[in-house]
Formats: sequence, C-alpha cells, structure tokens
Amino acid sequence: MDDGPSLTPQQLRGIHGHIDKDKDGKASMMEALNYATEMIKILASKEVPHHLEGMDANKDGKLSLDELLSETRQSSEYGDEEREEVVKLAIEVEKAQFKVADADQDGFLSAEELPSFLTPEIHDGVLEVTVKHTLATKDKDGDNQLSPAEWFEQDLEDLSDQEKEDFKKMDEDGNGFLNLEEVKVLESGLAHRKEWMQNVFDIADKDQDMHLSADELEEVTEMIDLDARLHFMEWAAHHEL
Repeated sequence: MDDGPSLTPQQLRGIHGHIDKDKDGKASMMEALNYATEMIKILASKEVPHHLEGMDANKDGKLSLDELLSETRQSSEYGDEEREEVVKLAIEVEKAQFKVADADQDGFLSAEELPSFLTPEIHDGVLEVTVKHTLATKDKDGDNQLSPAEWFEQDLEDLSDQEKEDFKKMDEDGNGFLNLEEVKVLESGLAHRKEWMQNVFDIADKDQDMHLSADELEEVTEMIDLDARLHFMEWAAHHEL
C-alpha cells in the first residue's frame, strides 16, 4: 500500500455495518453500491450550508437563478470571445438544470432542492440535462453518439492503448460508440463506483461467495487501494467512526 491515508479495522467494521442493510453479516455488491449512492446524497446535503453562505446574497435561505449564475457570469468578464461562448453555453445548461431541480417550481432552490443542482448524479432529471449537454458538446458529427476520438477529444491515432481499453469498458453494447445511456452511466459516477468497489471485492472476498463479511474486509485493511480508502474514510468521518 502507498503512503496515503489509512483506515483502522474498527472503521472498516463500522462501514461494513452500514453497508450491510439486512444485517445478515454479509455485504453484497448491490448493498455496497446502494450505500455508496446514499452517501453521495448525504454528503451533498452537508455541503448546502457552505453554498448558501457563499451565494445567498439576500440571506433568505434559498437561491434564485441569478444568485446561482453570478459566479458563472463573472468568469467571462476577463475572457476572450471563445471564453464568453463557453460561459454562455454553461449558463444555458445551468438554467435547464435549475428548472428541473426546482421541484416546486417556485423560482428558487431550497436547502432540500439545492443538492440536486450541485450534484446532478443524485437526480435523474438534472443528470439527463447534464448528459445531453456532454453529448451535444462532444458530438462533432451530429450522430447522437460518441466515437473514441470524440469522447477523448483528440485524433484517434493519438489515443493511448489505455484510453482505447478504457473506452471498450465504457462501451457496454460493444458497437464502438457511446450512446446517451452509456454516457449517463459515466456522468453518474456509477461506472467508477463499480470499478473501485469491485477492486475491494476482488481483494477481500476470500471465499468467493460474492459477499463481504466484516472479517474479510478487516483482513484487507492494508491492501485497499487509495481510491477506495478515500471514499471509505469520508464515510467513516460522516459516521464519526
């Protein structure tokens, strides 16, 4: 293991207890992924006071579209025409995201609605807006799908072997392109969560029953890679483990 942050066996056992929702002593991959999604929502909600403090100009406990767009608009003030066009497009996307996140359609994002705007992967509608923007931005030939060159935004001959291999993993139907649903999986972070969680299972699931016991997880404390450790440590901090 590298010199990154470390987890104690007690923290890992505590995390296992939160993942194991049915309390059968075994954590499945589905339980682990569901818990990871749950934690994204919880941690996004914890960031709301920080964002309100910085953007809520009239201190009414909610954000208007103008308040949310103020920083984006400021970023174009000292840019060139190309920068201005990028910002203009970003504003249009944020307007669409705001409209979807504003569940009660009152023209403001409350503390309950704000996480969906700030963290699109926790709200299907906001995620859809985000994914369509990504697809439209990268889709140079207008065929509603992305080639490897379009996804990585460089010539095909310049792609590394690793990038080509990564693209094959993203391309779930194997047709050589990424469609809307495949990009959605990537933008949601689900593919990444599956990857690092699978690494944990590959290391820890000694009896190959496709579940992790607390003992199995504790035994690999020193072998979990940095990506998984950082996520686990964030969860442990939230639960004060």
